[in-house]
Amino acid sequence: MCPFFNWQWSFIVYKLAFALVVAGLAGCASTHDLSKGSNMLGGGYKQEEMGPGLFYIYARSNHAPWTNLEAARTTWRTGAERACASAEYDELAIAENEKDTGLQNSSGVRYLVTERTGYAKCDSSTLSSAEINQIIGKDSAVR
Repeated sequence: MCPFFNWQWSFIVYKLAFALVVAGLAGCASTHDLSKGSNMLGGGYKQEEMGPGLFYIYARSNHAPWTNLEAARTTWRTGAERACASAEYDELAIAENEKDTGLQNSSGVRYLVTERTGYAKCDSSTLSSAEINQIIGKDSAVR
């Protein structure tokens, strides 16, 4: 065998393995708390209590060359469960979109993050529907 072929083959295998690891990590939902700062892969969530048992939650997927709604949804729901200390909550005023991160890989493919925002109303909330609608209406106007 030609020594050049061996070097070239190992380089291709290395690049393929690296691409698979990156793709695997990018496909994961993140549990990182963004209020503590960004992380290397880009994903995570942050929450803000708007009233007793009502939380605004922002979640985003890890950087990836494709849209990953499921990762953003999973991250958002993890944040809601942590905020409510329970899986018993209602999702209100949900919005989902994607953003270009401005980053790209060596072949020019742009990286995206998929975002999900909205409110989690915990079943333990003492707010009335009118109060919740007022809070969400006011808050949505400034976001």
